[in-house]
Amino acid sequence: MAIQVTLLPHSAFALCITYRHVAADGRAFHHFIKFWASVCNSKGDLALASLKDTLALALPLHNRNTIQDPKGLKSIFLAELSNFLPLDVESKGIKLDVPSDMVRHTFVLSHDLVQKLKKWVSIKCQSHGLATPHITTFVVTCSLIWVCKVKSEEVVFNSIGILRKLFGCGNAEVKRSKLVGGNGILEAAIAIGSEVRHLKDEALEGAETLMSNFTEFATLGKHMTIIAGSPTLQVYETDFGWGKPMRSEVVHVDNSGSISLSDCRDKEGRIEVGLALQKIQFNKFRTILEDHLKEISVFD
Repeated sequence: MAIQVTLLPHSAFALCITYRHVAADGRAFHHFIKFWASVCNSKGDLALASLKDTLALALPLHNRNTIQDPKGLKSIFLAELSNFLPLDVESKGIKLDVPSDMVRHTFVLSHDLVQKLKKWVSIKCQSHGLATPHITTFVVTCSLIWVCKVKSEEVVFNSIGILRKLFGCGNAEVKRSKLVGGNGILEAAIAIGSEVRHLKDEALEGAETLMSNFTEFATLGKHMTIIAGSPTLQVYETDFGWGKPMRSEVVHVDNSGSISLSDCRDKEGRIEVGLALQKIQFNKFRTILEDHLKEISVFD
């Protein structure tokens, strides 16, 4: 883990943190940050920090021995990594070039809009005689953004579109022709909802081939969208003693092609969606998203 603090004179400061998933997943990382913030807020009193926080935060635990590994995933992943990474990779990591015309933006979806989107998906399923999928804020938000991103792309990828939750074992796969069709959001919601429901029952099913599948997808040139973060992590509930953060961003969306999801600072139930695209694609993405939002906003 590395931490960088940047002072913005007479304004604020920015806290930038980078870490590897070998140390923690998103939930463990944000638990650590929230506990650290609580300790600062309580002026170093650990007991008060735990009691003061409404989540009753426990001390962060990073003991790997507490995690059972009946499938031997540790050995499998280490072997896959040794084949995947070049021998000369330094500890500082691999730097990827970012196009000079990259546009980074955070879209905010209101609670009312998300609820209408859920209802829209449910009614669409009924009208097509389909079983109602696992409809959540995460599912419908990912469906909307995934479809808009695929539609905005100039390059025609292979026939399968793939949505992967960062550090998750599941992939939602839909034919690209269906994603860009008239029922793209519905097709995406069914695929994502089905995968989320399946992961609740068998979270580690297919984990043995997680990394090899990832490599295969990249080699075949399939369209892959990775989701980083989740509104349930409640990043804006982190308080070092100065109130909620003014802004929270996932930096690596600039060069990873990922889409970030988080809760919103100002109002409960709103969702922040962060992404970075080259200017031409970004303008197309914004137009497509606005068209979908207009269609959904009038739905009642």
